[in-house]
Amino acid sequence: MYEPQIRPAVMNPQERRQLVQKAKADRLAYEAAEFLSHGDTAKAATLAGESRTLAGQEQTDHWLRRYAIAKFHLTKGAVDKFLDDMPPADIAV
Repeated sequence: MYEPQIRPAVMNPQERRQLVQKAKADRLAYEAAEFLSHGDTAKAATLAGESRTLAGQEQTDHWLRRYAIAKFHLTKGAVDKFLDDMPPADIAV
């Protein structure tokens, strides 16, 4: 049986940093959705804000909405209300 070799992707330091940053932002959005599902909106907002700083508002909102609805079974309306109440990513709190 033939097994192809797995070769790592060749990345320069900037590409590697961007990949790590995106992965961290994704994880923060997941954790924010988890806290939101437990009703801890303060922690959820803090983590979502950190994710927005790293990945941008649109990407974070997409991830958080997907995780909250699909994984943690929140309603779309509840997630949208949470996201609407958050300040934009470029405003310092």
